[in-house]
Amino acid sequence: MKEQAFYLLTGLAGAGKSTALKALEDSDFYCVDNLPAALFDKFFELLAQSIETRKNVALGVDIRSGNHFSSIVNSLKILDVHQIPYKVIFLDCKDEELIKRFKETRRRHPIYKSNLSESIKRDRKLLSPLLDNADIVINTSNLKTRELSNKILDIIKSDDKSTKIDISISSFGFKHGIPQDADMVLDVRFMDNPFYQEGLRSKRGFDQEVQDFIFNNPDSSGFINETKDYLLKLIPRYVKEGRKQFSIAIGCTGGHHRSVASVELIAQQISDLQEVFINKYHRDIKK
Repeated sequence: MKEQAFYLLTGLAGAGKSTALKALEDSDFYCVDNLPAALFDKFFELLAQSIETRKNVALGVDIRSGNHFSSIVNSLKILDVHQIPYKVIFLDCKDEELIKRFKETRRRHPIYKSNLSESIKRDRKLLSPLLDNADIVINTSNLKTRELSNKILDIIKSDDKSTKIDISISSFGFKHGIPQDADMVLDVRFMDNPFYQEGLRSKRGFDQEVQDFIFNNPDSSGFINETKDYLLKLIPRYVKEGRKQFSIAIGCTGGHHRSVASVELIAQQISDLQEVFINKYHRDIKK
């Protein structure tokens, strides 16, 4: 079983906690923000009980969690008892940059009391116990939103012991629209179309007769082999980079024959790669 990850994300108001949590959420973390301090112990007990099935989890806390939010330092000991690894990530930022951000966004500081500068200083003092216990401190003073997200993703990559990548290979029909989430789109409408063969029209691309008809043509089988060779070179490079997902969409006119057959064959040909989980999906075939 892949070792799951838990991150406690905290820091000064305005330092970028929402951006960091969004980066974790986009990386398939279950994220909880500003959990009330009174629920810290219960949250970690539930986390420990679901260790076999839980997803990667991130908890964001700051002064909005309540007056006793710094008690989370003691609550983390529950994870130590259950031998659940975790990291505390603290987002820091220069006072002058925080003042600039609050003025630009016209947002109110969570503990604002007539003076923004003093509110930031008080926030920093209240957060000092968490800063002292942080495993990673990120100063966001000069970071753009994308740069902060990339730093969070770098932390995930360095902690993730799994090197596998999820490869999604899907068929579709161009007349129904191109999938918007595809990283790579291949057009196989040049292949011989089984739709015009009366005995094959009602069949689908995963039927052997349809596959034989399509790939008996050297142009069609050659294209699949060239695509396979390309993917066998490309995917290991993505794994080395730390990428976790890659989506390939293969289209023909209706999404019933040529694209389906191509998905089936390509998935079979790259299935021996040790670094991949392969998911097949035929979008325009009705169950």
